[in-house]
Amino acid sequence: MEGLKDNPPRLSYVIFKTTIGWCGVVTCKKKLKRIFIGHKNRHRLLNSIAGEFGYSLKKTSSSGELIENINLYCSGKKTSFNRFKVDWSSLTPFQCKVLRATMNIPYGAVSTYGNLAKTIGHPNSSRTVGNALSKNPFPLIVPCHRIVRGDGKIGGFSAGGGKELKEKLLRMEREK
Repeated sequence: MEGLKDNPPRLSYVIFKTTIGWCGVVTCKKKLKRIFIGHKNRHRLLNSIAGEFGYSLKKTSSSGELIENINLYCSGKKTSFNRFKVDWSSLTPFQCKVLRATMNIPYGAVSTYGNLAKTIGHPNSSRTVGNALSKNPFPLIVPCHRIVRGDGKIGGFSAGGGKELKEKLLRMEREK
């Protein structure tokens, strides 16, 4: 009809408490837009979600398979996130390349920023790889916590909980 604009797709979110802190999932049309992990405060997590996506999100009570898998993972159980559909559209081609390569790092293993740069065919781009990982909208599905510095130090982690959460996730995976 003339004069009517298509409504943009409706985003929905759910937040939930885990053993690593408050987590949130934002979806659109059954595709994952964003995962938030390890927040210490529910209110700050809600503000982070609203700050990134606006206030028109629809709250859902769906627990879904993804949330069950996140809870299993956070309780120390090995689980796979490979079957979940993610929306890569907010990322550059280079970021997608980095994040997709990161998905191949197995549970309990680590790699370095430099090795990941070599893997994707950009051997002198470890800093750029680190920057791409810092924009990872799908932590756990894209296990960026498994990437460490070349000297073995932990490196950065942009998810809630920062480096302490990264260390906790790596320790948890090593113990299994």
